[in-house]
Amino acid sequence: MDSVALTLVFALLAAGVVLLTLAGMRFAARYTRAHSPLLAAFSAGLLLTIAILHLIPESLAGSDIALWMVAAGLGLGIVLRSLSARIAPDRVKAAAMAPVFAIALHASFDGLTYTIAFASDSFSGLAAGAGLLLHKPADAAVCFILLQRAGVSDGRAAFWSFVAAGASTLVFAGITAPFAGALSPALVAGLLGLAAGVLIHVSAAHLLVHARTGGLRRAAPMVVLGIVAATGLTAAHRAGHDHHHHAHDHDHAHDDALVISAAPHFGPVGGPASSRNASGPASVHRVSQSGEQP
Repeated sequence: MDSVALTLVFALLAAGVVLLTLAGMRFAARYTRAHSPLLAAFSAGLLLTIAILHLIPESLAGSDIALWMVAAGLGLGIVLRSLSARIAPDRVKAAAMAPVFAIALHASFDGLTYTIAFASDSFSGLAAGAGLLLHKPADAAVCFILLQRAGVSDGRAAFWSFVAAGASTLVFAGITAPFAGALSPALVAGLLGLAAGVLIHVSAAHLLVHARTGGLRRAAPMVVLGIVAATGLTAAHRAGHDHHHHAHDHDHAHDDALVISAAPHFGPVGGPASSRNASGPASVHRVSQSGEQP
């Protein structure tokens, strides 16, 4: 199966995970409405941690302007909030729309990440795909909770949450997969930084504010629980990626190994590695069994 087909398969899986998550949320819609401040607190801790432990390190590893892109993401979050206030009929709906737009942007970049990962090599693609699938339920749940809070009916909340968190990934992967060879890993790394900035703004300016309506004493443990959950997901993602690369390296080991410094590859948790690795011509060194170089 080629990289384009693998990209589309994983994008379909991502959309399926979102659909299953929303089916469960729809079934428990009364519960989510009653406990939306606590669920928002959990989501805030989750998304903040994903941005800090996953997206920002990936961006820093692959882009020299990563910090500027994070700052741009924070600014974009403010712009989205302003646009939502102009579009939405009231303040409550505007407060929900901005984070949903932000998550849709983040989910679209997931589709681009699938494209780059599978274009690099299958090991990187599988590792990145598994990690991103783990994060999809959080995206879907946050959208559903926020739209419920805005007064949208449960059915419409589920539909628009699927569009934002699932369909956007699938569409963006479908658009970019045929052009994977023309996409730069540094571009993806920069966009991950942009998404991180947007998610930090969403968590701080929207989710945490909503969480406080349920009482700080009740919200704080849920934020901590979200942080713990996101840390576990990121650790599992990293471990899976390291396992894939260990197996890949083992299969290609020889008594006299070729150490090749070439184009950038995907980093420890599925994102592109530092663009600094790509500078200069590719170099090949032969290493003997004793480890000495000629």
